[in-house]
Amino acid sequence: MNSGSFFKAVIDMVDDGIIAIDSMGSIRVYNKRAMDIFGIMPASGPGHKKGKAVLGDIVLFADNSLGSDDGGLTPEDLKVIGIEPEDIKTGDMVVAIGIKGAQPGTAIFKKEAAGKAVRPLQVSTTMAGLKLTAEADPLIRRLRLKVGEEKFDFVYHHSAGHLLLLDPVTHEIKFYQALGYTARREDAKKILMGSEYTGKGPYAAPPLIIGRHINEIHPESPMIKALVDTAEGKTAGLLDMEGKINGIPVRCSVQPIETKGRRTGAVLKVRDVSELKVILEERDLTIKRLESLEKQLKQTEVQEKAFMDIIGCSEKIRGVIHLAKRAAESNSTVLLLGESGTGKGVFAEAIHKASPRKEGPFIYINCASIPENLLESELFGYEKGAFTGALATGKKGKFELADGGTIFLDEIGELSITLQAKLLHVIQRKSFTRVGGLDPINVDVRIIAATNKNLEKAVLEGKFREDLYYRLNVISILIPPLRERPEDIFPLVEYFIPRICERAGKKAKRISDQAMKILLDHRWKGNVRELENVLERAVNVAAGDTILSVHLPEYLYHGHASEGSTEELVELKGFAPIDEILKQTEKKAIKKALDIAGGSRKKAMNLLGMGKTSFYKKMKEHNIE
Repeated sequence: MNSGSFFKAVIDMVDDGIIAIDSMGSIRVYNKRAMDIFGIMPASGPGHKKGKAVLGDIVLFADNSLGSDDGGLTPEDLKVIGIEPEDIKTGDMVVAIGIKGAQPGTAIFKKEAAGKAVRPLQVSTTMAGLKLTAEADPLIRRLRLKVGEEKFDFVYHHSAGHLLLLDPVTHEIKFYQALGYTARREDAKKILMGSEYTGKGPYAAPPLIIGRHINEIHPESPMIKALVDTAEGKTAGLLDMEGKINGIPVRCSVQPIETKGRRTGAVLKVRDVSELKVILEERDLTIKRLESLEKQLKQTEVQEKAFMDIIGCSEKIRGVIHLAKRAAESNSTVLLLGESGTGKGVFAEAIHKASPRKEGPFIYINCASIPENLLESELFGYEKGAFTGALATGKKGKFELADGGTIFLDEIGELSITLQAKLLHVIQRKSFTRVGGLDPINVDVRIIAATNKNLEKAVLEGKFREDLYYRLNVISILIPPLRERPEDIFPLVEYFIPRICERAGKKAKRISDQAMKILLDHRWKGNVRELENVLERAVNVAAGDTILSVHLPEYLYHGHASEGSTEELVELKGFAPIDEILKQTEKKAIKKALDIAGGSRKKAMNLLGMGKTSFYKKMKEHNIE
């Protein structure tokens, strides 16, 4: 082995890229690692012969940033493959399939404005009997061109222009872009404009590097300039500088070469940091995703807590809850629709608690419960001396109190036309004046309104302003009546009873199957509010641990056979003293309990919620053995 071969073998074993030039800028050393970093080695893939693009060639093109690292392509240049230049701007992400020399407007393409590309962009078509695809994916930094099932991928670091030429007759792949195109002077613009390209794969010639000027392989950049300046004796070199050479992120050091005290060249030591940068960027992206996921989880926890008092398992109510949660994330006005007692107020408060305004006040006002002549001052406040009986200091209205939070306007359909106009002004201008005042007061308030009326009908009748209706109806949520979701009755009962017992200072109670059946069969014109009121009455009426059907209001169990022989009780009314009716009812209840308990007196006592002494006393009193 001669000294030259020995030196090359040694230098090729070095982990860093080594490039040495003489004082004239000619390359004297270019090791294997440097060739790997800059893609100088013959490219992988099926390969193609050398040649150039000619008229009629099918062109597949993908560029993540037009003009950035494609030889300086301009929108005007793309006319050569049939794209109208006014359709594209420099910096756009572009994917296209066209024919070299075709009329502008004949190519198929898609574009995404600079900086706005966040998802894959793709076009597909069939030409010359072949399925062709051009795709750019900014998330994984990949440009992909497909001919049939054969893929030609180019993974870029920051930007790249990917190109493929296809013979329309032979279907031969004439050219495809690959790493090292800058060094080979094969950027997309040169190829499209007809410059000759070299062969790849088995058709590739050994790279001719040694003896060529450094700028033939690497266009001037701060690092290459530092290498040339050091070789010429203009600078002393540099250490650990980061930047790009041929568009590839690298870390470099430049050292002078001196012979007998005279500057004769310089050496560039280069390390590819693109993989490190990708890892760091992936790490940063992962951290951002984790932070986003954590934020979503926290928001989910906030929403679950906010909506925990809205009970139901039906598909209808779950859909309404889902919509309300989405509404909570925005700052838009919400209009809650539904019959009386469906829980519009509970939904309004839940939306507030799940919103970004949750730390602010939640102010409730029922527009129907306050006389019209007082409602304006309640909503907007008044200045001192505004009217007879006004406080000397004036008074803040509900809108001022809700500043930074949410105001809930219940029964909004009851507002007079005059107050509707003032409310519209608040929504539009975020300001109002107090009664008797002149100065505008600015507020930051989210409005949630509710009504059980048909506002569209009220608009047609001239009773409700159309412009206000559309301002309120940004997000409308219709809460279904309880009769349309009977499967929610059982969970509502399970939710209400323990809370009512605690509120009333009663022991926990259960509800009998017969009583539950009566609740399930009822139509509930008063909805959830009526159900809660019925259960509150039953809890207070029931002496024992179990709510029986006789503890429910009579209008509910009409037509049902209840525990304690309710039908007999109804028949007896008007024909016997009340004491006699109660005695017969007690006797029937004890016998029924013993029957259910299989004769076990202990179980019967528990069913009736009675103590041992009271139970045996009643058995003796009613001659029950």
